[in-house]
Amino acid sequence: MTLLPITVTGHMLRLAAAVPVIGTSQWSQPLAVLYHGVQCHPGGTMLVDVFEQHIRFLKRQFTFVSANDDSPSRPSERRRLVLTFDDGFQNNADVVAPILRRHNVPATFFVCTRHATRGKYLWFSYLRGLERHFPGSTLKFRDVTFDMRAGRRQHSMRHLRELLLDLRPHPSAMYQAIDQELPRLEEFINASCLADTYAGMTVEHISGLAADPLFSVGAHTCDHPFLTRCDRAEMRRQLEENRVWIEATTGRPCDAIAYPAGEYNEELLGVCQDLGFARGYSVTSRFNHRSQLEIARMGVYSDSTAVLGFKLRWGHLMRAAGLPVG
Repeated sequence: MTLLPITVTGHMLRLAAAVPVIGTSQWSQPLAVLYHGVQCHPGGTMLVDVFEQHIRFLKRQFTFVSANDDSPSRPSERRRLVLTFDDGFQNNADVVAPILRRHNVPATFFVCTRHATRGKYLWFSYLRGLERHFPGSTLKFRDVTFDMRAGRRQHSMRHLRELLLDLRPHPSAMYQAIDQELPRLEEFINASCLADTYAGMTVEHISGLAADPLFSVGAHTCDHPFLTRCDRAEMRRQLEENRVWIEATTGRPCDAIAYPAGEYNEELLGVCQDLGFARGYSVTSRFNHRSQLEIARMGVYSDSTAVLGFKLRWGHLMRAAGLPVG
């Protein structure tokens, strides 16, 4: 009896995904989709073969355009699609870019500064590596001993995450603790796995992407903090220093930003406006009165093309109805 709803849901998803998305007069702006990492080996967020299937599927349903394409669309045209990648993992250069070049698909990569230095990792990537690969049964941080046995590891890592995010000032105190008080990932993860899943793009990777006319590079802060936990001075520093570094690395102006974790508030929008950012990308729009600084995106977190097609075709209507769609 429990199989019927699952079967019906799957059938409905496949039907929705199979219908080409045609533009309407209300859909003059392109949709934007959000990916993160794509790996060659199991254990990451998405494998390379799955990602290439997504690209083939999306090419049949949409017309890919670059993020700064402001040309108007006609109602009879297929809906336009902007492809974005957040964080700036090394696999974006090693795995993603060759696939996009092969299919002639443009994309924007929003990159953080911190993990361009070897041995430095974004905080959530570090914690993911620690949870998956730490070989010990206990882990000590300050006055807390965490149980890292299989049945308790996930709970312990949630507790450690909360402790780190509560440190002030954010994010510098958190990174100081990671760098000075917790084990290095290199102690128990081999170089190939680090490059495939956890490391960031170097300056050479980023400049190589920027040299390709298919690709653009946008800001994503220095350290991937929760910007709403930062004071205004730190908020501004995270954006400004990251943009200066990107412009020096790419030799191109950087006028677009993606907010880490989709977190933003009115104060952050004001800082972005003061700094002259032309476009800001979130996940969902919160205020809707600074439209170009609140461009919503559909996050891709499932391997299924049926789920992907359903989300892109109906997700904006579900959001408008107040349903949570990431």
